[in-house]
Amino acid sequence: MYKIIILSLLLSFSLNAQNKKPNPKAKPVAQPDTVIVSSDTLDVKGEELKQNHQFGVYTRKPYKPLNRMKLCMNITSDNNNYNLCINDSICKYPEYASVLFQKKDGDSTFVLVLVDAITKADDKPACDAGHETKLFFIRWDTKYNKAVWKQRTVSSCIKAITNMNHDPIKDWDKTSVLKVNYHKGGTVFIELKFDPENYHLGFQSNAE
Repeated sequence: MYKIIILSLLLSFSLNAQNKKPNPKAKPVAQPDTVIVSSDTLDVKGEELKQNHQFGVYTRKPYKPLNRMKLCMNITSDNNNYNLCINDSICKYPEYASVLFQKKDGDSTFVLVLVDAITKADDKPACDAGHETKLFFIRWDTKYNKAVWKQRTVSSCIKAITNMNHDPIKDWDKTSVLKVNYHKGGTVFIELKFDPENYHLGFQSNAE
């Protein structure tokens, strides 16, 4: 009797095991498309200036936390453009910029640029009426689109650099020697010169 009961139970377990179907595998969850950015900045203003073949100076904001704010300019010569960017969070969002001098010599173009920005520093209220002023001298090889340059800060409320000139730099007559005198604190007085007749020399000063 017991053997019959045990045999019946075994048959019942065996039939149930055969009728059970394996659990269906979970379908993979669709992942959103991944966007890969090939560059860490989107220089919309720079592209606009190049497309319009136009001179311009602007501030490029960082697009990643570790990037720095940059001061950029687009210069032109014939049908060529050159976009120059340097790290600069002081002379930012300039209100004035101009090409003071430009001369083409073979494949080289020599450019003198003036950039002026009202000081923008929330933690320095004394500089609300101050200025951040730079001069750039650029030697640009238009054949290979490469350039070397020098920059000089001739006025800066943040860096305590005082422009000692009586006449505005932008009013330079472009024929005489440009002289810019500025004070960098203490006994450091600098006279910066640019001679349009000897433009290959670039900046000359008593500090060099």
